Amino acid sequence: IASTTLARRTRLVESDEEQLEVLKEWWNENGTSLVITVVVTIGVIFGYRGWEENVIQTGEAASAVYEDLVIATNNIAANASDDAVRITAVSLAETLKTDHGDTTYAVFAAMRLAKVAVAQNDLDMASEELRWALDNVSEKHLETTIRIRLSRVHLGLEDPASAMALLVDHQPASGQVASVEEAKGDIFHSQGDLGQARQAYQKALVNLSDKIEKPILELKLSDLPLSANATEERMLEPAIIEEVEEGDDA
Repeated sequence: IASTTLARRTRLVESDEEQLEVLKEWWNENGTSLVITVVVTIGVIFGYRGWEENVIQTGEAASAVYEDLVIATNNIAANASDDAVRITAVSLAETLKTDHGDTTYAVFAAMRLAKVAVAQNDLDMASEELRWALDNVSEKHLETTIRIRLSRVHLGLEDPASAMALLVDHQPASGQVASVEEAKGDIFHSQGDLGQARQAYQKALVNLSDKIEKPILELKLSDLPLSANATEERMLEPAIIEEVEEGDDA
């Protein structure tokens, strides 16, 4: 019995030693790559968390600057002659465009400056800001809104060709067809093409939601003579910038 127990213990020791040798060999072959894998995995996890936190912080910073811009531009409306307020608004917008140019806040900032410029009859500045917004926008619905506003600015600058170029090949979302067609109708009307203007206004009405009423659009259509060759009547002057709630654009 004693000899049997000793043999078992000897085999156990040999087995442990063999296992240890196998482990050492495996570590020599795979230990480095294992350490690298663990380090890389940890780095990816912490790197993603850092990126995520940075995105959140960047978004919060852009939001704060935009809120200040909204206040400043609202103050411009109330104090049109206050140059300090205007300079502040421009500075805030430039900060958003420079430091947060890849965010929607920057696009909204350019749109707000354009709206202020239109109110001050500075259509060149409005065109510049809307062009920047168009070049940097990524959201389809917002792009269409910018195109319509910029086309109206070009129309105000007596450049109907540039106004139409912004809309003619653009494919808006189904809910924006009416607005695009109305803008096209205004451009055709400004050129004296009453037949095309009528078609565009009619298409706009057809594409309006049943819940939306546009009495001005209906008035524009009714103001057109039935014949495209009839004497042109005075067109109702189109609003250069339509009111669009920015919350719907986001």
